[in-house]
Amino acid sequence: MIKNIIFDLGNVIINYDQQAIIDRFAKTDEEKEYLMEDNFKAPEWKRIDLGEINNNEAVEIINKRHNNKFAELTDDFWHNWFKMQKINEDIVDIAKTLKEKGYNIYVLSNMANITYDFFKGHDFFKLCNGIIISAQEHIKKPDEKIFNILLNRYNLKAEECLFIDDDDTNRSYETANKLGILGRRVIPNDCNDIKKELEEFNIQV
Repeated sequence: MIKNIIFDLGNVIINYDQQAIIDRFAKTDEEKEYLMEDNFKAPEWKRIDLGEINNNEAVEIINKRHNNKFAELTDDFWHNWFKMQKINEDIVDIAKTLKEKGYNIYVLSNMANITYDFFKGHDFFKLCNGIIISAQEHIKKPDEKIFNILLNRYNLKAEECLFIDDDDTNRSYETANKLGILGRRVIPNDCNDIKKELEEFNIQV
């Protein structure tokens, strides 16, 4: 019997559209390519999600790597990109309904501290029985360790948990399912697909 619903944040609770974010900062095709290839896909992105460095350190490293060619853009991007994201209120409404029906709500997300700090005051987080953020734990999905941190810290039984995540590599689900956590990948930012997944496990919202 499912008692616990585990939500990812990016592209589930929070709309994480990289291209839309880039379009808010970049004025030329060259700048757009730079933000995608040398910032979003930079090794510093993973290090921030692991809590190894902060945004100021990422800016310094990336600007040095590119001889300060896009210094102003880099600084603006790293200190403001996360503010361009929007909460998916329709999915939050699903979480509220689940809470009202007696389900426990948890978060398991790869996220930088500065991004989590920006959003943590939203009403969604007041619903949560527990929150695991990669930068705070220094480990990321799909590593099995971060799933075990969630299960052990909150005394959860894997078979009583349903995981809602948009990971298009499916690696997070492979790890979760290996541990006995139920669920499948959902379409990014799609409340109807989340409802469909819940219905697949006999949960009505």
